[in-house]
Amino acid sequence: MEDKNYCMSSYLTFRYVEDPNKQFKEGLQHTLDMPYPEEKKVLVRTAADIAKAYKEMFAEKQKDTKLGILLSGGMDSACLAAFLKPGTDAYTFRFMDGTFSTGDMERAKLYAEKYKLNLHYVDINFDIVKKHLPALMKMKGAPVHSIEPQIMEAALQAKKDGVEQIVAADGSDLVFGGMDKMLSKDWDFDEWVEFYTFLDPKKVLKEPVSMAHIYERYRLPNNKIDFLRFQDEIFAHESSGSYCNAVITAGMKYVPLFDPSGMVKMADPLDLKRVRSGESKYLIRELFHMCYPEIPIPEKTPMPRPVDIYFKDWAGPTRPEFRRDIDMTSLTGNQKWLLYCLQEFLNMVDPIKIGYTTGVYDLFHIGHLNLLRKAKAQCDYLIVGVSTDDLVEYKGKRSVIPFEERKEIVGAIKYVDEVVTQENMDKLGAWKKYHFDVMFVGDDWKGTEKWNKIEKELAEVGAKVVYFPYTKGTSSTLINETLIRLREENK
Repeated sequence: MEDKNYCMSSYLTFRYVEDPNKQFKEGLQHTLDMPYPEEKKVLVRTAADIAKAYKEMFAEKQKDTKLGILLSGGMDSACLAAFLKPGTDAYTFRFMDGTFSTGDMERAKLYAEKYKLNLHYVDINFDIVKKHLPALMKMKGAPVHSIEPQIMEAALQAKKDGVEQIVAADGSDLVFGGMDKMLSKDWDFDEWVEFYTFLDPKKVLKEPVSMAHIYERYRLPNNKIDFLRFQDEIFAHESSGSYCNAVITAGMKYVPLFDPSGMVKMADPLDLKRVRSGESKYLIRELFHMCYPEIPIPEKTPMPRPVDIYFKDWAGPTRPEFRRDIDMTSLTGNQKWLLYCLQEFLNMVDPIKIGYTTGVYDLFHIGHLNLLRKAKAQCDYLIVGVSTDDLVEYKGKRSVIPFEERKEIVGAIKYVDEVVTQENMDKLGAWKKYHFDVMFVGDDWKGTEKWNKIEKELAEVGAKVVYFPYTKGTSSTLINETLIRLREENK
């Protein structure tokens, strides 16, 4: 079922489309994760149990499959690396020519050296992110997580090296209590909703859809929420789905990931007291110390991705689905990624031609209507800029109808999708704000020095100017002059 507004709101809230029966566009099915069967998971109670399970899983898998591991500076992948055969290929991300998250690379190098792994650096920058984004979104049928382009790049590099399946410790945080902020307390319902929502759709979309019904599934008495079940059922799908999509899109021989950390489960309930006392993933901490007794246990950090740098100067989305008043300075890099990726996905599956025209629209008449009708016929979404009273006076004229009323009249015309305020005559500045594809203008301006210059400026950013003939025999000026003459005659 097509429900674009629902899908947009779900993606912004949870970073994936939670309802498998709703799509951005008819026939465009979005994919989810490929979880390891619960009944096949190995029960573990101690770090020694985990070590035994990992050792047996890798021994069996490496009999007939060439593995390559995504190796970060954290505990989780380090613990997996300890059970791989010497000479196994390991892949560590290197961002911005090695200037970002250098500590992560240094620790990964120590792990690789200790267990004689063949370490490769995977260079990541925003050009690589943009290169892989269309394929990832096409495969997923939805916008994607910010880690997916870099995982895909690593998988492609591994594939060239003959690796048949990627190893990653995606499940460790969920299985062993690594989501320390989520587990930090017994959450009140409303507090959890505010905490977990990645980006509130109401703040950025013109037509947001509430995701309250999903949170309500986990409501407990006394305004509490079952955050553990929420984590297992909502967050888990979003996280593992990202890894799955990246390796599938890269075309690895065997998919999804090989992730022993997601193939085990704790035999005893998670000790929340230990987690809340600073011992998140206490069993993995013990296992890390067993495997690397000479290396201090690293602090938990998410997979590096320099989204704050990528989007430092990004002005924000420009498609008509988004609000015009988004405060981009209040958003984190990860939140900006959600907006950026959603817009890129919409551009891919639902491209629109945005038109723009401006005017005073005083004493609205058939000429105005004809121009708007013709403009709408040549675009999918028509934005109309109405000149303020101050701008009209600056041009040496004076409108009969006040600005707010003129704006309301134009907004009521069925050909107009959005009305905006025109405060100056800077057309390139307007393009930077609205990113229109075509601007519609009366043909009395065609060939003038002013509009030749504007045409050239807009052409440089990929927009064109289309000239329409004015309706003969009518204009606001003519109507106003006629009214003045009639009043004088009737005195």
